[in-house]
Amino acid sequence: MSTAHIALVDDDPTFSSYITTLLNSRGYEVASYASGQALLDALGKSQSPDVVLLDVLMPGMTGLETLKALRNAHQGVQVIMLSGQQVPATIVDSVRLGAVDYVLKPDDPDGIGEAALEGAIRNALEKVTLTTEVARLRAQVAEDPDGVQPYWGGTSAMRQVLTMVERIADSDVGVLITGESGVGKEIVAREIHRRSTRRAKPFVKVNCAALPADLLESELFGHERGAFTGAQASRIGKFEFANEGTIMLDEIGEMPSALQAKLLHVLQDSEFTKLGSNRPVTVDVRIIAATNRDLTAMMRAGLFREDLYYRLQVIEVRVPPLRERQSEILPLIEFFLVKYSGRYGRSNTRPSATLREALMRYSWPGNVRELENVMKRYVILQDEDLVLAELARPQNDDAAYAQPAAPAAMPAPMAAPIAPAPVAPTAPAAHTNGHATAPADLGDAQIHAGDEGATLPILARQAALNAEREAIQQALERFRWNRRKAAKLLGVSYKTLLNKMKECGIRAATE
Repeated sequence: MSTAHIALVDDDPTFSSYITTLLNSRGYEVASYASGQALLDALGKSQSPDVVLLDVLMPGMTGLETLKALRNAHQGVQVIMLSGQQVPATIVDSVRLGAVDYVLKPDDPDGIGEAALEGAIRNALEKVTLTTEVARLRAQVAEDPDGVQPYWGGTSAMRQVLTMVERIADSDVGVLITGESGVGKEIVAREIHRRSTRRAKPFVKVNCAALPADLLESELFGHERGAFTGAQASRIGKFEFANEGTIMLDEIGEMPSALQAKLLHVLQDSEFTKLGSNRPVTVDVRIIAATNRDLTAMMRAGLFREDLYYRLQVIEVRVPPLRERQSEILPLIEFFLVKYSGRYGRSNTRPSATLREALMRYSWPGNVRELENVMKRYVILQDEDLVLAELARPQNDDAAYAQPAAPAAMPAPMAAPIAPAPVAPTAPAAHTNGHATAPADLGDAQIHAGDEGATLPILARQAALNAEREAIQQALERFRWNRRKAAKLLGVSYKTLLNKMKECGIRAATE
């Protein structure tokens, strides 16, 4: 936060001068008042301070009387009581009336009292920040009960994202949003749409990894009756539905090559044809793409079209992982507590200090989505022990797949492979357990550098398939051919894994 404003109320001018000098040297702005009434009069004419340091014993209006008046007229002010001695009854009354702390006046030569006062001020300022955020989040939840756009902007990294969103929202340029799974790429896309001139028109999201290629084409562009088996009626696609609005193509790296070419045509000419039709359809749509994969590496491997990449990536917005935005964890916890306690009719029980510390220490491989799910379970079950046990499982397979650095024994993730050296690696020997065969598109014969037709794209594609086949095979064998667990380990969707298995010629011995 910006420079904090401290109000000091004490009838001893020598002590006031000493504290003012001390706090000024620490970067605080201090206004000094000789009585509680002087403070109240000043607050009626100017903005409230962030923290009030209030002497307990003063002539006229005492510190406790001043505290009570502050609570009635200025509830958001954080008040720290100052006293020359520990009086238990006074401490109890101070807390009951709303003081955030009770500190002995610093007068010791070793500086312990000064440190205690500074610590109390820091804690009070943290509470100011958190209270402000909670109030903002409560208002946001009331306005948006589905929580489309939860907390962001609490760190320099996310403020940069927000600044970029503000700059590009009113233009129609293509945007590529990158970042790990669960960081909030859809939230950024929706915020771009919300701030754009298209805000009154539809925002349509399509997950490119959720459907096989033939159904994805129909989902995006629509089809005519009889275009394929089961097409009983004509249907408009997502692009036509999003006309004059915004379409978000999530997991764009999973889009098949044939559809990449058709999407490029839409970007260039703003038109397409439905399946089973020759009539072009013209649309006016802003395209926002998102991915958790390295598209530049995929281009080098021949898995993603270079011309499409540069059409999509006019502006690239990287959303940092939650482990780089640690100061957002507590406000996000507050946001999800408010959201789900209201949705499920549960009490808004605050996490204990132990649970908050565990939540702050956790690395959050699943990012904001994982934090949201944890808080949802906490709200529903109201059981801290279950959450603590879950956060204390660093070796479980469900969490291991998303950690930044995988153990050496773990198969390499399927995110885009690195372009091969000029000489392509030899293909792995065919498995003898009947679980895998050579990929259908390469055949049994492998192409090597120097062979006729052995261009770099072909060699790169072959090397990529070899690496993916090996990673998939290891993951499947690790989980005894449980495809869903293998997909989670490899960081891809279940549907993508099935497509990759088919592409690499991998099948179980019983199939």
